[in-house]
This record gives sequence, structure tokens and C-alpha cells, in this order.
Amino acid sequence: MLIYIYKVQSLIKNSKKISRKLINVAFPTRTKKENFDKIVFDKALLVNLTSNDYLGLSKNVKLIESSQNWTGKWGTGLSSSRLVSGNLEQIKDIEKKISLLVKKSRTLIMGSGFQTNATIIPTIIDNYLGSKKKAYIFSDKLNHASINLGCSISKQKTFRYRHLDLNHLEFFLKKTNLDNTKLIISETLFSMDGDCADIESLRFLAKRYNCILYLDEAHAMGVYGKNGFGISSNKQNANEIIVGTFSKGFGSFGSFVSCSKMMYDKIVNYCGGIIYTTVLPPSVLGSISAAVKIVPQKTNLRNKLLTNSKFLINGLKNLSINVGDSNSHIIPIILKSKNDCEKLRDFLKKENFFTKVVSSPTVPLGTDRIRISLTATISKKVIYKLLELIKQFKDHEV
Repeated sequence: MLIYIYKVQSLIKNSKKISRKLINVAFPTRTKKENFDKIVFDKALLVNLTSNDYLGLSKNVKLIESSQNWTGKWGTGLSSSRLVSGNLEQIKDIEKKISLLVKKSRTLIMGSGFQTNATIIPTIIDNYLGSKKKAYIFSDKLNHASINLGCSISKQKTFRYRHLDLNHLEFFLKKTNLDNTKLIISETLFSMDGDCADIESLRFLAKRYNCILYLDEAHAMGVYGKNGFGISSNKQNANEIIVGTFSKGFGSFGSFVSCSKMMYDKIVNYCGGIIYTTVLPPSVLGSISAAVKIVPQKTNLRNKLLTNSKFLINGLKNLSINVGDSNSHIIPIILKSKNDCEKLRDFLKKENFFTKVVSSPTVPLGTDRIRISLTATISKKVIYKLLELIKQFKDHEV
């Protein structure tokens, strides 16, 4: 734990050396009067194109009732870590259900997805894979910041392969000995670009080079897979670690890691993200419990979201808008400059659409964008209107 704290402090200290212009941050205001797809900003009610509540479950009656019931039974907090006195049998029941749906032996519910990646990765690579011999990490260059932090905290060398370039990944894999322990890490659906990893090819390389495969399903949860439990949930594989979140497609908060029993035992014994953290509050656990039951039934919402996403992507392409390789509900509108992005954002705001500009270092330099995050609660009529407005903006700018 002391090593973990020291490395985090070192990363923070080094980050101060980076020259970055500070901006004034305005937090959007939420009100009771909002509809599923609306947000209040600067006292105006706007269509929210930034929400991760992909299926609209955060306002689902069953989730709310379950949250209230758990609070009534267990109080507002469990006041301890699970290893001390904060555990409930009901948490284990949720974990067993998730394990069945993602086809893994064990599941562990944790705090935020950021916390999970930042603490699970060094635990796995240092205390399991690298405990007896040298280990290596192979991570997609556009993986989430939490994954990058987890790799940085670990004691092992990290190779960052070009985004989705599996030839580049294999080039690195060939440079290591077959008997070295190796961990390949990838998001399944990338949070800023909306493109998907080739899971079957990653599985092939992991098997060929004797690697553990670590897949972050954060933005695929609820939307992809037969039961809405992610792109990778179609196969049982003991050499895979699955990380998922409840804060997006499941309409709640928190995350989980699913893996083999041996890996689970290592995590419980060594991971600071579970040992030193108070359990999620009953209100959150109650909503998770309901969501795990409800999500597999929401095939119609998944189909609606993916159909509308395809419609918006095709509409933007017809306007010669650069959307990268997105084929999902996360759609980047990549413009020539940050200034152009800000102009479009301000124009859309005047027309009652709420968007956000994403710039470097969150995305690579020169790929400034407005990141559209569609939800199943946004109608095709609203998408038509959005496309009309973007066409107006583009025609005016040209």
C-alpha cells in the first residue's frame, strides 16, 4: 500500500510539470423537472447529448423502489470495508448472478470504475502474474486514463500498442519470452472514439502467447451482448478478466471485476481498492440488484439505441462530418480545431442541445471533438433535428 501511495504522489508531482491552460468549469445543474433526455444548463432546459445513462434506467421505477427498500432495511451506509464488517449476503447474491451472465467463476463488486482499474491492474500484475517471474503489460494506446494509471502504478514494464493495431501488439508480444507472464489490456468499446476492439483476435493472440486478457466493458455494459452484459460475455474463458460498470448502461453507480477463483483470491487479499474502501451504500446496491435483473430484459431498448446510433452516424457521414471509426452509441464529431468545436457547441446550445467539447490531453492532439453520447430515451425526431442543425452550422461556416 505504501508503494501504491508513493507512486500516485509521484505521478501527481510529475503532472504539475505539464503546462496546461486552466479553464473555468461550469457544472450543469440538475432539477426535478428534467425529462429522461434533458439537462438544465445556464437556466435553460436542453436535450442532453452527454449522458452515459444509455438505457435510461437511472429513472426506472424498479431501480428506485429497490434502492429505497435497501436503504430502509440497511440504512444509508454500511460503514466499513467488506473485509471488516461491511459485507452482506445480498451482495454475494448479486455477484453470483453477474458471474453466471459473464461466464466467470467469481465476481467482486467494487467502487467506481476508475478506482477498479487503478487498483486491480497493479494487484494482478505485481501480486499474481509477476509474483514469481518477470511480467509485462500490453495496453491499447487509447485505453482509459484509469487503465493508464493502473499500468503506471505497477512495477512491470508496459508496452502501449497503436490503437486497435493488433499487428503492433503482436510485434511487442514477440519481443518477450513465451514463459514471461503477460497481461493484454483493452477496452471493448472505446469511450472517446466509439469504436470496438476485435475481441476474437485479442483472444487468439492471448492464447497464442500465453497471456491473460483484461477487458474493460464499461461503455458496452447494458448495450451489447445477448443479455446486455458486454461484448465479451459470449464465451467462457478462464484466462480473461472482465471489468464492468453499473454507472452507465445500468443506471446506477459502482463497478465489478469478474475472473477465475485464483485471481479473485489474490484480489481480495492484495487489492487496496477493496481492502481499504467502504462498501457501496445500500441505496446503490439496491439499484444494482434491480438493474442486474432488468437489463437482460431490455432487448428492445438496446435495439432502439443501436438503430438510432447507426442513423445518426450515417447522417453525419452524409454531411461529410468526420466521425472516425465509430459504430456505436458513442459518436465523435471531429472538427479541424478546438475553436470550431466550441463554435458548434455554442450554436447547438442556442438551439437547446447540450454538448461538450473534448480536447487534448483527453484525446490525441489535433482530434478535438464534440462527443455525442446517445441514449435510448432520445427519439429519432430529435436526431433529425440535430442533423438539420449541424447541416445549418456547416453551410454557414463554409
